[in-house]
Amino acid sequence: MKVIVNKDSKFLIANNEHKNFTETDEIVEEGTILNGNAINVKGLRRGEPFTYRLFITPKNEMLYLNNITPMETTEVMLGADDSVSSTKVNLIPAETFSRVKTIGIVAGGLAGFVYAKYKKQDMKKVAMFIGLGALIGYATAFVVDTNKAITITPSK
Repeated sequence: MKVIVNKDSKFLIANNEHKNFTETDEIVEEGTILNGNAINVKGLRRGEPFTYRLFITPKNEMLYLNNITPMETTEVMLGADDSVSSTKVNLIPAETFSRVKTIGIVAGGLAGFVYAKYKKQDMKKVAMFIGLGALIGYATAFVVDTNKAITITPSK
Protein backbone atom coordinates (compact mmCIF):
# COMPACT_ATOMS: atom_id res chain seq x y z
CA MET A 1 0.00 0.00 0.00
CA LYS A 2 1.28 3.47 -0.88
CA VAL A 3 1.19 6.17 1.78
CA ILE A 4 2.29 9.77 2.22
CA VAL A 5 4.15 10.94 5.33
CA ASN A 6 1.99 13.72 6.81
CA LYS A 7 4.63 15.24 9.15
CA ASP A 8 8.38 15.02 9.64
CA SER A 9 8.95 11.69 11.40
CA LYS A 10 11.79 9.52 12.61
CA PHE A 11 12.16 5.83 11.79
CA LEU A 12 11.79 3.44 14.72
CA ILE A 13 13.88 0.50 15.88
CA ALA A 14 12.75 -2.28 18.18
CA ASN A 15 14.05 -2.20 21.73
CA ASN A 16 13.79 -5.87 22.72
CA GLU A 17 15.00 -5.28 26.27
CA HIS A 18 12.05 -3.01 27.14
CA LYS A 19 9.66 -4.48 24.53
CA ASN A 20 9.00 -1.09 22.89
CA PHE A 21 10.36 1.14 20.11
CA THR A 22 12.88 3.98 20.07
CA GLU A 23 13.35 6.67 17.45
CA THR A 24 16.44 6.78 15.24
CA ASP A 25 18.23 9.89 13.98
CA GLU A 26 17.04 9.26 10.40
CA ILE A 27 14.23 11.71 9.53
CA VAL A 28 11.55 11.13 6.89
CA GLU A 29 10.36 14.45 5.51
CA GLU A 30 6.73 15.45 5.16
CA GLY A 31 5.28 14.53 1.73
CA THR A 32 7.53 11.50 1.18
CA ILE A 33 5.77 8.59 -0.56
CA LEU A 34 6.43 5.14 0.92
CA ASN A 35 5.34 1.57 0.16
CA GLY A 36 4.65 -1.00 2.84
CA ASN A 37 2.07 -2.49 5.20
CA ALA A 38 0.36 -1.54 8.44
CA ILE A 39 0.95 -3.90 11.37
CA ASN A 40 0.04 -4.15 15.05
CA VAL A 41 2.79 -5.18 17.47
CA LYS A 42 2.16 -6.09 21.10
CA GLY A 43 4.66 -4.66 23.56
CA LEU A 44 4.96 -2.67 26.75
CA ARG A 45 4.45 1.02 27.38
CA ARG A 46 5.43 2.30 30.83
CA GLY A 47 5.41 -1.30 31.99
CA GLU A 48 1.80 -1.91 30.85
CA PRO A 49 0.74 -4.08 27.85
CA PHE A 50 0.27 -1.93 24.76
CA THR A 51 -0.42 -2.48 21.06
CA TYR A 52 1.81 -0.41 18.77
CA ARG A 53 0.25 0.52 15.41
CA LEU A 54 3.15 0.71 12.95
CA PHE A 55 3.81 1.05 9.24
CA ILE A 56 6.66 -1.13 7.97
CA THR A 57 8.41 -0.70 4.61
CA PRO A 58 9.99 -3.52 2.55
CA LYS A 59 13.39 -2.43 3.97
CA ASN A 60 12.04 -3.09 7.51
CA GLU A 61 11.91 0.63 8.34
CA MET A 62 9.12 1.43 10.78
CA LEU A 63 7.01 4.53 11.43
CA TYR A 64 4.10 5.18 13.74
CA LEU A 65 0.81 4.76 11.86
CA ASN A 66 -0.46 8.20 12.90
CA ASN A 67 2.43 9.84 10.97
CA ILE A 68 1.19 8.60 7.57
CA THR A 69 -1.86 9.02 5.36
CA PRO A 70 -2.98 6.48 2.74
CA MET A 71 -2.83 7.79 -0.85
CA GLU A 72 -6.24 8.53 -2.33
CA THR A 73 -6.46 6.80 -5.69
CA THR A 74 -9.38 5.38 -7.60
CA GLU A 75 -9.01 2.69 -10.24
CA VAL A 76 -10.91 3.39 -13.47
CA MET A 77 -11.33 0.81 -16.23
CA LEU A 78 -11.06 2.32 -19.72
CA GLY A 79 -12.09 0.25 -22.71
CA ALA A 80 -11.88 2.59 -25.69
CA ASP A 81 -10.02 0.07 -27.88
CA ASP A 82 -12.14 -3.00 -26.96
CA SER A 83 -9.62 -4.01 -24.33
CA VAL A 84 -9.82 -3.38 -20.63
CA SER A 85 -6.81 -1.50 -19.28
CA SER A 86 -6.66 -0.21 -15.73
CA THR A 87 -5.58 3.36 -15.05
CA LYS A 88 -5.09 5.13 -11.74
CA VAL A 89 -6.90 8.46 -11.46
CA ASN A 90 -6.01 10.86 -8.65
CA LEU A 91 -9.20 12.79 -7.92
CA ILE A 92 -9.14 16.19 -6.24
CA PRO A 93 -10.99 15.87 -2.91
CA ALA A 94 -14.15 17.97 -2.54
CA GLU A 95 -13.32 20.28 0.34
CA THR A 96 -15.78 22.76 1.79
CA PHE A 97 -13.08 25.33 2.52
CA SER A 98 -10.03 24.74 0.37
CA ARG A 99 -7.33 27.38 0.07
CA VAL A 100 -8.83 28.80 -3.13
CA LYS A 101 -12.31 29.06 -1.58
CA THR A 102 -10.97 30.73 1.57
CA ILE A 103 -9.12 33.30 -0.53
CA GLY A 104 -12.32 33.85 -2.55
CA ILE A 105 -14.33 34.51 0.63
CA VAL A 106 -11.77 36.96 2.02
CA ALA A 107 -11.32 38.79 -1.30
CA GLY A 108 -15.08 38.99 -1.88
CA GLY A 109 -15.74 40.29 1.63
CA LEU A 110 -12.99 42.87 1.27
CA ALA A 111 -14.36 43.98 -2.11
CA GLY A 112 -17.86 44.33 -0.59
CA PHE A 113 -16.45 46.40 2.28
CA VAL A 114 -14.51 48.70 -0.06
CA TYR A 115 -17.56 49.16 -2.32
CA ALA A 116 -19.85 49.97 0.62
CA LYS A 117 -17.38 52.50 2.05
CA TYR A 118 -16.97 54.06 -1.41
CA LYS A 119 -20.74 54.51 -1.62
CA LYS A 120 -20.75 55.88 1.99
CA GLN A 121 -23.33 53.39 3.31
CA ASP A 122 -24.27 52.97 6.98
CA MET A 123 -22.87 50.01 9.00
CA LYS A 124 -25.92 47.81 8.41
CA LYS A 125 -25.48 48.08 4.63
CA VAL A 126 -21.69 47.65 4.97
CA ALA A 127 -22.26 44.30 6.72
CA MET A 128 -24.72 43.30 3.99
CA PHE A 129 -22.21 44.14 1.24
CA ILE A 130 -19.45 42.23 3.06
CA GLY A 131 -21.67 39.13 3.28
CA LEU A 132 -22.79 39.44 -0.35
CA GLY A 133 -19.20 39.92 -1.51
CA ALA A 134 -18.02 36.89 0.48
CA LEU A 135 -20.82 34.78 -1.02
CA ILE A 136 -19.92 35.86 -4.56
CA GLY A 137 -16.22 35.23 -3.82
CA TYR A 138 -16.98 31.70 -2.57
CA ALA A 139 -19.15 30.93 -5.62
CA THR A 140 -16.43 32.18 -7.98
CA ALA A 141 -13.77 30.12 -6.18
CA PHE A 142 -16.07 27.07 -6.27
CA VAL A 143 -16.35 27.35 -10.07
CA VAL A 144 -12.58 27.82 -10.43
CA ASP A 145 -11.90 24.87 -8.10
CA THR A 146 -14.19 22.47 -10.01
CA ASN A 147 -12.59 23.32 -13.36
CA LYS A 148 -9.20 21.90 -12.32
CA ALA A 149 -7.94 19.10 -14.55
CA ILE A 150 -7.84 15.51 -13.39
CA THR A 151 -4.48 13.80 -13.81
CA ILE A 152 -4.62 10.34 -15.35
CA THR A 153 -1.47 8.24 -15.05
CA PRO A 154 -1.10 4.70 -16.39
CA SER A 155 -0.79 2.09 -13.66
CA LYS A 156 2.39 0.07 -13.34
